[in-house]
Amino acid sequence: MTRKIGNAVMRNRIKRIVRQYFRTNRHRLGGNFDINVIARKSAAGALSKEMFASLERLFCKIRGSCH
Repeated sequence: MTRKIGNAVMRNRIKRIVRQYFRTNRHRLGGNFDINVIARKSAAGALSKEMFASLERLFCKIRGSCH
């Protein structure tokens, strides 16, 4: 993750949230994927709930079926 997004604490927080989301939802993806998540500056101030919702939309696009 680039240093353009917050300080080290903030970047690590974002990485932890993304990893947690992936660990709890990877079974829903199916198949083998290499996924790179590139955070925007707005992620630095986002709540965990907002990041989870954003990641859900991304996974939905990857799967090709949204519910």
